[in-house]
Amino acid sequence: MPVLDWFLPPNPCKRFESNARLFEGLAKMDNTAILCLQSKALPMVKKLTHDQGLPAEQAEEILNQSTVVFLRKIEEGADQFQGHAPSTYLIEIAKRVARMATRSQQRGHEPLENARDLHDETWEAELRKKEAAELTRHLLTQLGEPCQQVIRLHYIDGYSDEEAIQQQLTRYSTKDSLKMKRSDCMKKLVQLAQQWKMSTNI
Repeated sequence: MPVLDWFLPPNPCKRFESNARLFEGLAKMDNTAILCLQSKALPMVKKLTHDQGLPAEQAEEILNQSTVVFLRKIEEGADQFQGHAPSTYLIEIAKRVARMATRSQQRGHEPLENARDLHDETWEAELRKKEAAELTRHLLTQLGEPCQQVIRLHYIDGYSDEEAIQQQLTRYSTKDSLKMKRSDCMKKLVQLAQQWKMSTNI
């Protein structure tokens, strides 16, 4: 049985019924919050370890190293709560750590602590871009149709108003009516984003 399993309380997540509460606990370096985070991420980290062809016992090392990186970023203010499950971010870090561990084995077992690209700014930017895209999709779903359609056509799919009308991709038959609707929808989207930001402010 992995060492972590011995020390986990029966339900370390009992005190953290929401992602915001868990992140708040992590920001305070609460040991139970850290155990909760690791218990949520451990099954996926074990799978990552296996998929990378690493020894099963290395899963805990990867989990712990990833947790240290995550907590350091929270402490430095580099990572702030965005509404997502903290374990999701931890698993993304673990994916990179696992890949580095595989490369380290191939290069001659370089310690994970010495890996320079763990804080790769390009990778972090891509992760934040991915999180922003997920949030946008979530907010668009809340808007419903036809707002979801007119915003997606222009800002995501890249259609010009002329193309959208000519190809009958929208119910609106003139550029003015389409632009007016999109403007109204964007205002609603901004309001939803502001409400979401206020609701997740910890």
